[in-house]
Amino acid sequence: MHRPTRTATFVAGAVLGVTTLVAPAASASDSHSSSSGHTILRADLMGSMPSPAGPTIAGVLPGGLPWVVDEGFARVREDGRVRVRVEGLVIPGMGTNGIVSVSATVVCNDMPAGTTGSVPLSADGDARIDDTVWLPDYCHMPVVLVNPNGNAARYIAATGL
Repeated sequence: MHRPTRTATFVAGAVLGVTTLVAPAASASDSHSSSSGHTILRADLMGSMPSPAGPTIAGVLPGGLPWVVDEGFARVREDGRVRVRVEGLVIPGMGTNGIVSVSATVVCNDMPAGTTGSVPLSADGDARIDDTVWLPDYCHMPVVLVNPNGNAARYIAATGL
């Protein structure tokens, strides 16, 4: 009858211990990314200024007229959930100037990553967006752009301005 040596028993136990530690960590990480997700951005929204004062962000141009926001914020979670609340998004003296809906584009790694569906913009410039977009595994320096009438090539409000 063969009896394992003390060294063999220790090595087998050490391997089992490492396997036990690694497996739960991997499953916890997997369940985390598919559940609620941590907030990767929570920031106030500001109205855009036309070029050259307003910056082009990730290839997206600011609107052609100056916009203001009474109150607004954007929140993005790592699982792609996007929440935008805006009140009083207007052009001073002109209201919404024919803009009847808005969407939101999330920028990651200085590239547009995903755009929400459009929601109505009230005559007073109020809107609420609750949607989910695809985000890359690593979203460096996220920014949210508010797009007029679903036009993801322009923004009329943004975070970080």
